[in-house]
Amino acid sequence: MDKIGIIFDVYSNHINHLTTVIKKKYEVVEVFSFENMKKILTKSFDKFALIIVDNPSKKTGFDDFVNFVNKRNSYMFSLPILIATNEETMDEDSKLLRGPALDVIFDQDCEEIIFSRINNAIRLSNSTNFDDFSNMLKVLPSLIYLKDRRGRYAFSSQHWHHLVTESIRGKTDYEIRKDKENARRAREADFEVVKTGKGKNYIIKEDDEEGVDYLQVIKEPLKNENGDVYGIIAIVNNVTNEELLRQQLREKSITDQLTGLYNRSYFDELTHWKGGKLDYPLTIISADCDGLKGINDEFGHSAGDQYICYAKDALKQALPADAFLFRMGGDEFLAILPDTDEDKAAQIVEEINEMVKQFKNKDFALKLSVGSYTVSCPDDSIETAIKLSDKEMYRIKKEHKANSK
Repeated sequence: MDKIGIIFDVYSNHINHLTTVIKKKYEVVEVFSFENMKKILTKSFDKFALIIVDNPSKKTGFDDFVNFVNKRNSYMFSLPILIATNEETMDEDSKLLRGPALDVIFDQDCEEIIFSRINNAIRLSNSTNFDDFSNMLKVLPSLIYLKDRRGRYAFSSQHWHHLVTESIRGKTDYEIRKDKENARRAREADFEVVKTGKGKNYIIKEDDEEGVDYLQVIKEPLKNENGDVYGIIAIVNNVTNEELLRQQLREKSITDQLTGLYNRSYFDELTHWKGGKLDYPLTIISADCDGLKGINDEFGHSAGDQYICYAKDALKQALPADAFLFRMGGDEFLAILPDTDEDKAAQIVEEINEMVKQFKNKDFALKLSVGSYTVSCPDDSIETAIKLSDKEMYRIKKEHKANSK
């Protein structure tokens, strides 16, 4: 329980009512001199919420006591002073208001007024320090902001260049953000935090004339003593370097190093998570280089790598833009073509075969065996389609070998 110190004369009884009321909510420390209160505050300054001085105009040393409190007030702990007065001394006591001495309180006021003045003094003292504290927040690399439950900004420690205005207080994301999609996302996250009372943590991409930034947004609800959400506090961290590194690592994990195509790992991931979400009919195209071993044996593995890259280039140029192309290993390629029926698939295979003829050099010309299979709906097995596409590709490969003899 917070303490309230009350300083009055040892023979005074006229603030007994005030003391009795305050004890209902606070621990009261009663002293009879400024010097005794100084000793107590020196040991436990941050334990006190407020000091009340009875009739300071009748006491000596009030100015010195105010200076004592003022020197110990800081950004973290600020102790306000109330002056207890009555009709007889009100005018003289009121003249002593300054610094931490914020207001007067009448010793016979009703309970509601007494606690109202105490709460206002504490709140005013804290709000004064909040201005100083907000200035300290500005030196942090992270941005910290407060919003009310309707998503309107109440405070921001910094201004960032993704906004269209310098003034944000009382405004929503739609009013201040350049990127309206990010504004919509922020708005939805705010409403979810207020509705559920649970925090949110996500990363957004901000792209404007000053460059690309990735920002981590961490939001938590502010709740009153009844558990009701009355606002949101958030911290925004610039995680551009970390996000770009994560993307690079992700790209390496799903990409074939030689060709830059998706690898077998991403193929397994894509078909597992998105197999039923791709547009049907769906066509699988299998392709395999003819004669790679002979190229490696005669011209070396660097020539073999070039041969594989020829195959990659031929496939990429002939396939539609929405196709997923994978190097499955060695000289094996596989493509997934959403929204592609059998007739369209046959035309694309023909285009691949024509494109292959354009890739050659003085030592060798590209030869590729290509097969395809089309499934009509998600109920059809992609695995079965791959097997049948491979079967067709191997049939073509046998024909190529027979024709080359």
